[in-house]
Amino acid sequence: MHYHESGDFDYAKVLAEVAPAQVKAFGTFDAAVFDKDDEILDLRTKELIAIGVASTTQCPYCLDVHVGNAKKAGASREEVARAVFVAAGLRAGAAYTHGFLAHKAYEQGAELEHFHEPGDRKHLRTLRTSAGGSVEAFQQFDAAVFDPDDEVLSVKVRELIAIAVAATTQCPYCLAGHVGNAKKAGATEEELARAVMVAAALRAGAAYTHGFLALKLYDQK
Repeated sequence: MHYHESGDFDYAKVLAEVAPAQVKAFGTFDAAVFDKDDEILDLRTKELIAIGVASTTQCPYCLDVHVGNAKKAGASREEVARAVFVAAGLRAGAAYTHGFLAHKAYEQGAELEHFHEPGDRKHLRTLRTSAGGSVEAFQQFDAAVFDPDDEVLSVKVRELIAIAVAATTQCPYCLAGHVGNAKKAGATEEELARAVMVAAALRAGAAYTHGFLALKLYDQK
């Protein structure tokens, strides 16, 4: 037996039989998020956001579905790659920015009262001087991911992907930075909301599709 196989999608029918109301409700939610007639954010962009989130949740079922959907919606191989690297940058970024919190906790010890605050960024200097050059390497990586001269995928779309991934990693530092960047790049509040709801659908979808694996394992026990 293998944990993840394309044949696991056969369990979708079984899951629908044993949890019909829940499967139907998820389907309605997913259809609303990926509505092709939505005039705020086109389907191709939503599918690229979905690929970024699926790369973050590491859900092979979600990647299978949404890479296929993105390709059907006209996304290129290069655009898919950009979405993947935004996810990689944000996953690294969540760990990097939580280094601020780690140093704050180290310094304040038992006196620590608030975990996340905008002022935590002041600990960047300590992190940079203590990390042996790796902070600078991360910043170079981040600059490559969000290079404004990269014409494959607009900065606005990359920032919307970043917001969805930050909502998935639940990193307030990343959200603060990338919501600001998205706004500067021309993203509207409605577009931001669409990106967040794609993240919500993909987080639910990763659990839903892993229900296929849960039922397969149930049969194997």
